[in-house]
Amino acid sequence: MFFHLYTEKARRVIFFARYEASQFGSPYIETEHILLGLLREDKAITNRILRARFSVESIRRQVEDRTLIREKISTSVDLPVSNECKRVLGYAAEEAERMRQQHIGTEHLLLGRLREKDCFAAQLLNSKGVFLDATRDQLAPQIDKGVKPAEAEVGEQGVVEIHGEMWDQDYIETQVGALGRFVWRRRDWEPDDILVEEATGRISFDLANPNESGFRIVKGGWLRDLCQVCEWELNATGGLEHSIGYTNGRDWVCVECYEKFLKKNAPRSEL
Repeated sequence: MFFHLYTEKARRVIFFARYEASQFGSPYIETEHILLGLLREDKAITNRILRARFSVESIRRQVEDRTLIREKISTSVDLPVSNECKRVLGYAAEEAERMRQQHIGTEHLLLGRLREKDCFAAQLLNSKGVFLDATRDQLAPQIDKGVKPAEAEVGEQGVVEIHGEMWDQDYIETQVGALGRFVWRRRDWEPDDILVEEATGRISFDLANPNESGFRIVKGGWLRDLCQVCEWELNATGGLEHSIGYTNGRDWVCVECYEKFLKKNAPRSEL
């Protein structure tokens, strides 16, 4: 369905959506999986349209709270898209055509998702203040000129580079400002134990009563954390750049964000 017209980034959004669906054990790729794929792949869209309204991790938590988590499905399985997703992809193609664009990009996928008003992803975005008409207005000038949102932003308010990607400077400064009151220690990232509710698959990090009825403990069940500044993934399997970070005992920041933004204000005892 129009995949030959997708930009490389849009194709990667679908790839990540398939991955997210498989991790939730979903038999279909749903609209919320495409939303997670977009947030993972296109930081320029995330920062420009969605910034300051919510963190990527807060969206993931809401998706997890709403989802019945089943046994993971192998990523080699070619999962079908749900009927809602088919409509979203169709709307994305219409948005590209309406804007006289030859290819379907991540911005069109975002608009397509907002047009499917009753889907979970659209409701979630609406609840955060992201609506179709306003998003069209924000995207239209850059699309009409053939300019990427990240490029348009350089001249407007400055950007910073993190892990090879451009981020809005105001957004980063806001994130960093909230983290300066914590003490950060360099640590190897290791999986955490979690409690899983048998009936729903929901998880808890509160291990004070590991034998609580209706729950089972999963040793090393929490397999990743995200940097509180740039959402860089920290895990035990992705190599050195993913397996070491700085933590305050609860949250994590990646080495690059700590070195660039937090180290300069850290007391000597923390260095």
